[in-house]
Amino acid sequence: MIFQDDNQASEYIKQNAQLNPLFRKMRENSKELKALVNGEGFIDELLEKIEHIESDKKAKARIKYSRSIQDTFSRIFQPIDNIYYATGGIKDYDISDENLKKKYISKIASVRDGKSLSEWVQTKGIQIFNTDPNGLIFLEYKTQPTLDVYPTYKSINSIRHYESHGQKVECVLFEPETRDQKTYWRLVDDLTDRTFIQDGSNFYIVPELSFTHPFGQCPALVCSNVSNVGNKEKLPAINNIIGLAKEIARDQSILTLYKIFKGLPLFWKVVQFCGDCAGTGKTGDEVCGTCNGHGKYVGKNDVTDVIEVPLPEGEEKLLTGENIGGYLSPELATWTKLEETIDKLEEKMYKSHWGTSFGMRINGNVEKTATEVIFDKQPFENQLNKYADFAEYLEWKLSEWILNLYDSQKDKQESRITINLGRRYIIESYDVLLNRYEQAVKSECNSVVLDKLFEEFLYSKFRNNPIDLQTSLVKAKIEPYLHFTIKTTLEVFGFKEAQKKMLFPKFWQSVRDFSSIEKLEKDFQDFLLKNQSDFVEMPSSLNQTEIVNQ
Repeated sequence: MIFQDDNQASEYIKQNAQLNPLFRKMRENSKELKALVNGEGFIDELLEKIEHIESDKKAKARIKYSRSIQDTFSRIFQPIDNIYYATGGIKDYDISDENLKKKYISKIASVRDGKSLSEWVQTKGIQIFNTDPNGLIFLEYKTQPTLDVYPTYKSINSIRHYESHGQKVECVLFEPETRDQKTYWRLVDDLTDRTFIQDGSNFYIVPELSFTHPFGQCPALVCSNVSNVGNKEKLPAINNIIGLAKEIARDQSILTLYKIFKGLPLFWKVVQFCGDCAGTGKTGDEVCGTCNGHGKYVGKNDVTDVIEVPLPEGEEKLLTGENIGGYLSPELATWTKLEETIDKLEEKMYKSHWGTSFGMRINGNVEKTATEVIFDKQPFENQLNKYADFAEYLEWKLSEWILNLYDSQKDKQESRITINLGRRYIIESYDVLLNRYEQAVKSECNSVVLDKLFEEFLYSKFRNNPIDLQTSLVKAKIEPYLHFTIKTTLEVFGFKEAQKKMLFPKFWQSVRDFSSIEKLEKDFQDFLLKNQSDFVEMPSSLNQTEIVNQ
């Protein structure tokens, strides 16, 4: 969408100067989502008196002492990280000018707050997918003091109106700003970034704040790709579990109140009523001078004080240390039931969102894995694909727009970037994958299968340590007879080949540069020439037990 001139642009502002009902609804929905997921304004947004059941006093106490359910969503969202550890992905930048390519790569490697574009999308883009689905990811740029471009998040609260087609935004009108007692309106379309000053019902362009941007399209994307058919309002990925989340929030607040009011044990003791006033606290019309109106025996706070009680009569048991005083424990059945209910609701949330309970943590433990139970992976992977599609598209469009800025000769509508996050997810723990790999080795599976299983194990084990991951992947390509023990290598290929296996650890300890596999292979061959013996068969002087046990 392109406004032909400033007059047409100012007319658009006039038409949309008032916040329409749809955008007001978007703002309200975002407030609720942020309260649920992030805990922002949790009490104000989500907690209210339970009508016809709860007194004002108890409602006030419950609301005051309740906590957010942010921790619940942190557990629900844990599997999302899998999209960034999936294998089979590719990122390609078709830029023929090497200097330009170097400059471009350098930029997207540190695009905002020291994060790469991919990292920014991972940490920011995915989050607002579920908290502000109708907000915008917007690309800002400046030329002074130096050329710079960076992605930003524009909350739906900062937007007065926009036109969109899918995730693509055709134009966006931002919320007006007041500076120096003047009202400024910013309107961005596919060609121009304009700023107007409002004077009554008139709008005047601000030339120094208006310019033709270099992106070829309005550099904005809606923060969600999910919507109901025929509805412009975008939905969060968690739309189907919002009701369950609200129920957890309410039940959690009830449990919190129960623990406060009922959680402490009550102390009891046998007391002797005052003998002078018979427990009434009065002698005639006067306050009893013995107990000072308490009606109970009052000792002198001396270590020799004794509570005097009458001896039990008949068949009653004598008072002992156990029944003269003690504690009444709180009733735990209600407490336990509330906790179980909340756990069941969280389990239902997880299953509803991911289509399976796989990977869910219950009581600190991971539920049975694929090697222990049969489960359907497909729903889980389908949901991961939805997150991957969103992140992939976001990174791709931002990458293209940034390239449009750096390469002024490029056709703005031509795609030069390929972003594929991969869809082969490492969704099982590394110990499970290691066990599967070891079983495959014992079963003598072919090397293609073993290579794949071992690679999945490495990706899972070092998923949070990219340096060790890359080092281990390189090592796996260099090490001779990777899937064989020294014993097996000796038995199958003879002593000469077993020697290579034996010498490899010593060689690897000396490696400092892991950047080139070809160089490492050559270096290893050179190492073998210097260190490998010329024996074809194992010398009789060599301890065979020592070899085969390595």
